[in-house]
Amino acid sequence: MKLIPLTTKVDGVVLRGTIHAPEHAPHPTPGAVLFHGFGGNRIDFSGFMVQVARGLVERGCTVVTYDRAGHGESDGEFFDTSVTRDIRHAHAVLADVAALPQVDAAAGLHLGGLSLGAVIAACVAAESPLPIASLSLWSNAAVFVDEIRGGTIQGRSLQTLDTVGYFDFLGMRMGRAMVDDAASFDPYGRAAEYGGPALVMHGTSDFVPVEYARRYAELWGDQADLRIVEDADHGWATVPHRELLVETTASFVSAHAQAVR
Repeated sequence: MKLIPLTTKVDGVVLRGTIHAPEHAPHPTPGAVLFHGFGGNRIDFSGFMVQVARGLVERGCTVVTYDRAGHGESDGEFFDTSVTRDIRHAHAVLADVAALPQVDAAAGLHLGGLSLGAVIAACVAAESPLPIASLSLWSNAAVFVDEIRGGTIQGRSLQTLDTVGYFDFLGMRMGRAMVDDAASFDPYGRAAEYGGPALVMHGTSDFVPVEYARRYAELWGDQADLRIVEDADHGWATVPHRELLVETTASFVSAHAQAVR
């Protein structure tokens, strides 16, 4: 596998990513873009994104992971992060990925996302002018809208936004942009127009209730493959659960890559 740097400039910030490419691909390959979780980066918790990328490369895909604005090595401040901004930036990244010589964009791109990245991936899949061949959602965090409207994130009060001017999210300052955006953001409404195949994976030990995954499956009907995995947590943080997720996703993407070629 070859690792190649990728940068996209949008809204005056540089987003930095990595192209994971097969070592000896004889022709352009299916392309995939993976979206990390809130506060994470393109490697993500215990190498989640890298493991998924490697699984897809082994099936012949070229995979791009990148740090969203204010995350990882990308420009911007976490203080300014919002899902609407992340979706807008994601469309610019997809345009750059589609232009890569390694990628067969005409056959459709494959999108995957973890946690809040799953929410972003679903909206991008529904709204992209590019053909999207498949969508994989892991531990979707659509709950963020209900939490923020109720004055919390992951069970913690957002009151410090008013008292000290920011919310301390794992050592990073989150500003009001995330809260203001959630007031009108509709994760299911914005994802509704996606009409392709979708893999929806969620664990019964996730702090996000399974019902949030079921709503995506209900939204897309027969196009959705819902997998509820006993005892899996939000980060799929055991070896058996992580291996199951990577293998299930790689098989799903591979099947739909073959279908569109």
